[in-house]
Amino acid sequence: MIVRALTRRLCKQILKRKSYPTLKFMCFAAFLLIFFVIVLFRTSDMFKPKHRMFLFCSISDNEERYRAFTFEHDVDLSVIVIVYNRAESLQRLLESLNNAQFYGDNIALHVWIDRSQNGTIDSSTYKVARDFTFTHGQYYVHNQTCHVGIYGQWIGAWYPRNSSSEIAVILEDDLTVSPYFYKWLKVVHNKFDNRPDINGYSLQGVSIKHGIDQDGFLDVNKTHKAFLYPILGTWGFSPNNRNWRAFSDWYMMVRGDPSFQPYVEGIHPSVWYQEQLEKGQQDRMWSMWFIYYAWMHKEYTMYSNFKDHQGLTINWKEPGLHYSKSDDVTKPDPLLLDWKSEYEDLPDNPVIVDVNGNEMIPKS
Repeated sequence: MIVRALTRRLCKQILKRKSYPTLKFMCFAAFLLIFFVIVLFRTSDMFKPKHRMFLFCSISDNEERYRAFTFEHDVDLSVIVIVYNRAESLQRLLESLNNAQFYGDNIALHVWIDRSQNGTIDSSTYKVARDFTFTHGQYYVHNQTCHVGIYGQWIGAWYPRNSSSEIAVILEDDLTVSPYFYKWLKVVHNKFDNRPDINGYSLQGVSIKHGIDQDGFLDVNKTHKAFLYPILGTWGFSPNNRNWRAFSDWYMMVRGDPSFQPYVEGIHPSVWYQEQLEKGQQDRMWSMWFIYYAWMHKEYTMYSNFKDHQGLTINWKEPGLHYSKSDDVTKPDPLLLDWKSEYEDLPDNPVIVDVNGNEMIPKS
């Protein structure tokens, strides 16, 4: 209707000066021009969002904004790197991604740079991201429009549509990836994504026991090539698309209720979250909400179980929200550097390990 009205107005102006046949041709040409411009605008990839995401400002802001953008095209793998102000860490991670194996698949690498609370972007971090060349596919650098914090970086960077088969992995900047991290993700997503009780796949090889009275690390019998665990591992996490959508929707619904806190009895993360809450720093621990949601829905995260706790990522435990300069990082965790075909032979029903490190009977 708008196009027709504009065309009619244009024709009336021209009618005063031109003969009828000429005017008729010019009006028709103008209509076609406007029509094709609109079609180009609506269909051209340059005007379409590259993926879907949540966009919201700091969780402490009562005027939080929420928008969802829709995927237009899937890729085989979306690698989502979240960073704030650690330029050297980002450089190391990006270089390890260039050294990884992607087997000719369609890959998109997204670097999300958060702003400080006063709205600035760290210039050295942005320069590293801007100057990097990704050799395996599409590459995007996104500057957050406001300070979103660790919650916004994790929960807001990726939201798949219902029919998406895309694999995504979220990486914080202080990680290094194994050359074979995508190989493992392809195997487990293909085999287990139809299981509603598996909410995703962790890339870390070392994880502590999370029972309230437990210390030490999970040490699962090596006859199990992978295992399921109630607590996610954030040193590289690849969500199950369906479960991640449901969690994201739930979080966006409940986060505005000041009377609700995501406590789970009998686990260390609840204690840590309470300590952060008392300090007014609960915005450092987005994972507590995911842990609560998994507990509520009886979901598990899958971990690999390689020799000597080799991981598909290693965490350098650099100073930031979760580690201080006093932490000993002289010996990083071992990284998987060799792939064996036996790693792909996973059982249909992996063993379940509880928060105390005890094996449970898997579902039949």
